[in-house]
Order: sequence, then structure tokens, then C-alpha cells
Amino acid sequence: MGVFSGTAMVIGLIIGSGIFSTPASIWQLVGSPGMAMVMWVIGGLITYCGALSYIELGTMLPKSGGEQAYLDYAFKKPKALLSFMFCWSLIVCIRPGSGAANSTVFGKYAMFAAVGPSTELEPGTLKDNYEWYVRAFGIFCITFITTVNMFSVNWALRMHNTLTSIKVIVLFIIAITGVVVMAGGTPHVEKTTNWDHPFEGTKGDVSTYSIVLFKLYWAYGGWNNLNFSLGELRNPKRNLPIATLSGVSIVTVLYILANAAYFTVVPAATAFAGREILAGSFVNIVFGLHFGRVVLPTFISLSAFGAVSAMTFAVSRVIFVAAREGYFPASHVFGRLSRFGTPVNALIFNWCAIIIMMLAPPPGEAFDFLIDMVGYPQAIAYGVAVLGLLWLRRTEPDKERPVRVWWPLAVFFVLVSVFVAIFPFVPPTEQLSSNIPYYLSSLLGAVLMLAGLPLWYV
Repeated sequence: MGVFSGTAMVIGLIIGSGIFSTPASIWQLVGSPGMAMVMWVIGGLITYCGALSYIELGTMLPKSGGEQAYLDYAFKKPKALLSFMFCWSLIVCIRPGSGAANSTVFGKYAMFAAVGPSTELEPGTLKDNYEWYVRAFGIFCITFITTVNMFSVNWALRMHNTLTSIKVIVLFIIAITGVVVMAGGTPHVEKTTNWDHPFEGTKGDVSTYSIVLFKLYWAYGGWNNLNFSLGELRNPKRNLPIATLSGVSIVTVLYILANAAYFTVVPAATAFAGREILAGSFVNIVFGLHFGRVVLPTFISLSAFGAVSAMTFAVSRVIFVAAREGYFPASHVFGRLSRFGTPVNALIFNWCAIIIMMLAPPPGEAFDFLIDMVGYPQAIAYGVAVLGLLWLRRTEPDKERPVRVWWPLAVFFVLVSVFVAIFPFVPPTEQLSSNIPYYLSSLLGAVLMLAGLPLWYV
């Protein structure tokens, strides 16, 4: 695999449902389309710094396990504490929370394709219980995927591989369409006034920007999986940094073009009312009733479906291996395979966790709550892993490092992680649109992470 294939892999790993579901929330939080665009650029920079740091760790410690292996090697005392905490957080918070969030996105776009957005429905119709229908679609999503994974590994992999390319194709369609719209190539589409004063209304609340970073982590997620393909790349010392920079740059440009398209076509009021379905509102306005209202939203829902499929397959194996290695309790239950060769009990545990997380938040606020909850332990794990890189630079300076990240980039990444670990608990100066207390999602993420601490001592 050369630079071109490596770049394509970076793009495929990073692009997910986040670019279709988070832009409206980020726009509303920062207060202006101009600042929202700045934050998407910053998200790309953070992603690049994190990816290069992980590449140094991966080439220095060429073993499977990702963050768990890095934390175990860098922080040897207390023995396996940090790697255990990461594994625990992955199983009880990060992966099920991500699965619940993506299942919610699937439900949102499936409902959009079926009956349209709730804002266009009349009272006394499906509008009254719209969010519960969204949850029903989400429950169907995770239940179907879990069932397939229980009975056939091959079918699960085929389903994931088939759906992987859909998200990239849809993003390219939106980005290219946005360029055409901004160039005046679609006279039937009326442009909004969002760009008349791009930075008007920009907010300066640091607490709010920490929440924005959680959403950017979500949208740019996947870069930390690059190391699992290190062995496939020719001349990694030269090609890895090039492929990473190229891939992250292309994704960032596509994300900026997609956001520019959204802001050009969709009025702010419509975007903020629809939140996760901003991409659906865009394609509906540009492409009309059939292709825009039904076809593209269906593809976006399938993109989220594919993300849930990939996460379910992966986390069930994590639970299975963790139980066998003593990183998760009840090894006699979760460390077993069924007669189909699948970790059924691990799949059932993950299904239960996702259902609880999907149903617990108030209707209409599940998605934002979940990605903020997931973002907290995830950001800490990323930051501590890169801190381990800096620590190893000091304690093992002579260890072979085929790829070395420029140390200010690693320091910047750690500082961002410290920022998002602290500032979600600082009271915002302005009232947020959510009815949920501003600190609750991060607090729950921290509690779920720390809940594994007593088990480490057992």
C-alpha cells in the first residue's frame, strides 16, 4: 500500500456520520457561521496532531491494542491501571454511547426519508410522538445489527463493507453541490443571508467551546485507528506522515465545503430546529421532493447504520478479549463463543447498554448528550496516550522511533485534552438551548470511566 492508498484509508476512517449530524449544533453553540468554519479548521489541526502522535507510538510500539498497549507501556505503575481504565471506558461508555448516538442518527434520517422533518408535520399527526418513532427506528437498527452479528461473522463483515463507501459518496455529493450552489449554478435555490455578516453573533464562552470540541472529536473520529494498518504501508517512515497530512487535509476541505453548502442554503432557524438533520434539510432544498427528501437521506441513514455495524462488530470482540484477559468481569460469561463462533454474550451486553443510553436522555436531546458524554473519556484517553509519548521521549530517548512527531504538535494536543477535561464543568455565561444541565454529560462520562477503578483493585 502506497501513499495514495494510505491517503484513501485515512479519508475512509475519519469520515463518518458526524459531518451530517453535528454542524448545526456547532453553528448554534459558537453563534456564527464564520466561527463555525474556524472551529472545523481547528478540528482538522487537532486531528492531524493526534494522528501523527499516534503514528509515532504505533511505529515505536508495533503491537496490537492501540491506546491500551500505549498506556500499558508508557505508564507501568500502578501496573495496568490506565490501560484497564481505558478498556473499561471503551466497553461501558465510549463504544455503546457511540452506537446509541449513531442509532439515533439512523432513526432521524430514516424518519426524514419516510415522512419528512417534524417541523413540517401538523399537530395531531406523527409530529406528537416523532422523537419516539426516531427511537423505535434506532432500536430496530441496533437490534438487527446485533442479531446479524450473533449468527454470522461473514454477513456482518459484508454488511459493513457494503455500507462503508456510502458515507464518502454522500459527502462528495454535498460538497460538490455546495460549490455549484455558491457559484450560482442552481438558480432555483435561493441563497440565505447567513454569509452577509459571517462572524456576527460569535460567542466567547470558553465552556461552550469545550463542548464544541467534543462534537469535533466525534466528526473527525477514526484517526486513532490508523495504526491498525501500519503493517500494510510501504516505507512508513516516509509515507505515513504524507498520507496522514494528505488525508486529514482532504477531509478538512470536504468538511468545510459541506458546512459552506449548509450555511449557504439552509436558514439558521431551520438548521437549529432540525439539528441532526441539517444535511437532510440541505439536500431537500437543493434536490427536491424525491432525490432530496427520500434518496439522499436514506443513504445518510445507511451511513449511520454502517457505523453502528462496524462499532458493534469491533466492541463485541473487545469485550470478549478483555474478559479473557481479566480486564472485564465475568470471564466465564463474556469470554465465551457461541456455536456460531460469535461472542453472543458480549453482543447482548453491548445491545443492552446501547438501548439504555438511547432511551435515558430526554426525547430530542439524546444525540448531543451522548456525543458529549462519549467525548469526555475519549478526549482524556487520547490526551494521556500522547502524554505517554512525551514521557517516553524523556525516559527512553534512545528507543527507535521510525516516525517522530514534532514535539510542539504533541504538546498542543495534550493541552487541548486538558482544556476539554476542565472547561465543561465551568458554568457557561449564556443559557444553552438544552434543558439538560450543562455539566451532566461530561460528569456522566467521568463517572462511567471512574466506575471501573474499584474493579482494578479486585
